[in-house]
Amino acid sequence: MKTSPTTLKIRQIISLVKDGKLIPRPEFQRRLVWKASDKDHFLDTILRGYPFPEIYIADGQVDLESGEGTQLLVDGLQRVSTITEYFADDPDLRLASVPPYRELSSEKKSEFLLYDVAVRDLGSVTSEVIVEVFRRINATDYSLTDIEVNNARYRGELKELAEDVSNNSIFSENRIFNAQDYRRMGDLRFALTVIITIMGGYFNRDDVFEKYLETYNEIFNRRNQIKLQIDGIFEFIRECGFSKKSRIWRKADFLTLVVELYNLKFEESKDIEPYFVVETIGKFYNDVDNQEIGSSSLAGIYYKAALQASNDRLNRLRRGIIIGGLLAGVSEGQILKDVHEALG
Repeated sequence: MKTSPTTLKIRQIISLVKDGKLIPRPEFQRRLVWKASDKDHFLDTILRGYPFPEIYIADGQVDLESGEGTQLLVDGLQRVSTITEYFADDPDLRLASVPPYRELSSEKKSEFLLYDVAVRDLGSVTSEVIVEVFRRINATDYSLTDIEVNNARYRGELKELAEDVSNNSIFSENRIFNAQDYRRMGDLRFALTVIITIMGGYFNRDDVFEKYLETYNEIFNRRNQIKLQIDGIFEFIRECGFSKKSRIWRKADFLTLVVELYNLKFEESKDIEPYFVVETIGKFYNDVDNQEIGSSSLAGIYYKAALQASNDRLNRLRRGIIIGGLLAGVSEGQILKDVHEALG
């Protein structure tokens, strides 16, 4: 592939973004992950006239009648976003060592707007090639997580379902995700984990993400059904009225309860009442919170499985057997036996 090196003034980049001719966030880009200090340091680099790594662009859609077209930002989202935020005096841009754009002298404003940004133009290439270039650019970037790479490669049915699930207000209402989760697509990762576990059982960490995303990228016949069922489980959990301090709102615990409620209601077609769930599981959570690592009790086993390597398949399975058994009304002694038999 031949690429064309060129430069753009910062003022040109700002105008292209403002006019919608440079798309700063195509669907294959990862989410913004820079902290305020990162943005501050980057802007200081520009104001001091130091260079920064080139950005990558590619041709977008062209209007065959007017000749007008767009370009896609393949790599450089955070740099371009920070530049436009700075120029617009975005109130959410928190600066420490760099003065706001409005406070710069006329000379400094001019230097900022006329700063040359190195650009690598990929030209007219397919979306598949763009995604592959993005993946390879970031192949040695250890801050790029697997879910961000998969987000770049797969944009179809399963990923869209996961995005819909992750947008349910139950997550924000109960602060299940933190700021880092949102920056690094932890919410999307969690939603995918829920959906895939429902479909195929507990698995190890993110090992099967790519397989499922590829398989259900084009056609996913169960998409609407699963979305309605998961929404129903979320609403059921709301009806239970768990305390805001309950451990249910921790990601590992919430995942387990959602999956096991789903299995009980939709796989085994069993009815269950919210009051039973909140009494049974709520009491068990209290026992878990009072455990210490090493306890051989049911609550002790669950506590360890929720605390250490909580995303490993065996620990997900341990928690699932325990919560599933309690929801089904199985005695603790039998559940202990089931755990040992299933895991050896």
